[in-house]
Amino acid sequence: MVGIFAGLKWHLVTSRLRAAGGAKKAWMIVGFIAALVVLGFVAFGLGSLRALPLDAVPLMVTLLTLQLVGWVLTPLLAFGVDETVDPQRFALLPIRPPTLQRGLLLTSLIGYLPAANMIVLLGVACALSVPWSLFPVAVVCMIVQMLLCVVLSRAASTSMSALMSSRRGRDLGMAVGLVIFLLYMAFVIFVNSPGSREPSGNGQAIRSGVFNVAEVLQWTPPGALATLPGFVAAGQWGRAALAAGIALAALALAWWWWAVALQRSLTTVPSSTEGSSPSHGAQDTAVAVGVAGTMKVVAGRDRVLAWRDPMRRMPWLMVLVLTIAWPFVVVRGQGAVFAVAFGALLCGAQAGNQYGVEGSGLWLHLQTITDRVRARGEVLGHAVVALVPGVVIVLVGVAVQAVARDALGHVPAALGACLAALFGAVATSTYLSSVMPYAQPQSRKSAFVSSVPGQKGRSFVAGIGFLIGGLVVALPTAVCVLLSLLVDPVWGWVALVVGPVTGLIALAIVVQLTASRFLQNGPEIFEIVRAGDRV
Repeated sequence: MVGIFAGLKWHLVTSRLRAAGGAKKAWMIVGFIAALVVLGFVAFGLGSLRALPLDAVPLMVTLLTLQLVGWVLTPLLAFGVDETVDPQRFALLPIRPPTLQRGLLLTSLIGYLPAANMIVLLGVACALSVPWSLFPVAVVCMIVQMLLCVVLSRAASTSMSALMSSRRGRDLGMAVGLVIFLLYMAFVIFVNSPGSREPSGNGQAIRSGVFNVAEVLQWTPPGALATLPGFVAAGQWGRAALAAGIALAALALAWWWWAVALQRSLTTVPSSTEGSSPSHGAQDTAVAVGVAGTMKVVAGRDRVLAWRDPMRRMPWLMVLVLTIAWPFVVVRGQGAVFAVAFGALLCGAQAGNQYGVEGSGLWLHLQTITDRVRARGEVLGHAVVALVPGVVIVLVGVAVQAVARDALGHVPAALGACLAALFGAVATSTYLSSVMPYAQPQSRKSAFVSSVPGQKGRSFVAGIGFLIGGLVVALPTAVCVLLSLLVDPVWGWVALVVGPVTGLIALAIVVQLTASRFLQNGPEIFEIVRAGDRV
């Protein structure tokens, strides 16, 4: 039975390549080769750190810990990495939970992401193999690390799947996920903060932060696996045994947690708490007349849904945290105020897939939105719901960085760049909603999927498109920002004007194009997004 699971997963992984045509298959093969080359360089770079053994071990301790945290957080926060993280999909199969657990473990090790992780871990094993006679020990440690990542990730996602089966559970799950995400961001900021070992500076601060964190993390399961080869090389057999015991005990506890959570998920029917009191916030806007009237109705409806639905509220909370905290991580000095533009792009992405979120409910839109005036109003209403909180988040982010970095002189240029990126991302996401729509699961029973099987490519293109579009719209403003830094600060005020103006022009053009495309291709869009009702 376990072998059948492995064969099915391998068939799913390779099905897209087998189904592709000649040219498409060739490009896919080229992409795979390029990815392997990049991963090979990464592994080679990690392996070359064996020449610096005093630095390699703390770096590997931190890297392995971040890898484990990433494996646990990704299914809970990224929504849509792998549909098999939802154990309720297997509830009706006549398979005993232990057999199912072993099968799911094996399938979790088959795929592009596990293969990429194994290549990186091979580089880590090389870095820890000083001398080379320790390479078998390091490889065994990396195998245990990979198993720990998979098992702990499955255990966490299986436990959360039961939590996400009701609306109140999704509220609680959103809070738990946000707390974990905040702790993760605090950890990253701490790693990048200057410590007492080295003078402050970007490289030295990160090195000092990694050393400080590694001292604490070396007795965690990933840290124990990273330090175990060094203990063996030094002949410290007691410490080596303790490190091995920590790692194996963690793996056993994670396996037990997964087994208990899987048993509970397969045999327990969660209570439903979907019912709630009706919203009265938009009852006076039930009639839409003209562009402004339709925009008001749609914006009011989206605002209520964003507040009531945890799966719509969670991305906004994460974007808020990233916009404020991310510049502290990646940039030091006054230039951090410009890093808020990345958060602005993420805010604009919240306007994406406007029609896909409706599912088969889009049929009502097709019946009521029958002219260009109302179509433009609907598109504009969706965009406004992303623009208003996005502008507020951008203003807060720029203000925090300007005060923290003493960069008040760069505020006009930074605001112009961020607003241009925000409007550009909103415009691009809006247009891609009609050009590249994709179905979203309407059951709302699982937070683990953001698109239905067979439409992952569409969601990927839509997810990358808003970044490219936002950057293109922000190019004129970027030129003004560059002139303000190199020529005269007055160009910063020009950027503050050029940014919103170019963004508004792009949005106005996109509203017209999106409305026309929806009226022309509404049935085709409906046929695509209605697939979400079956998931």
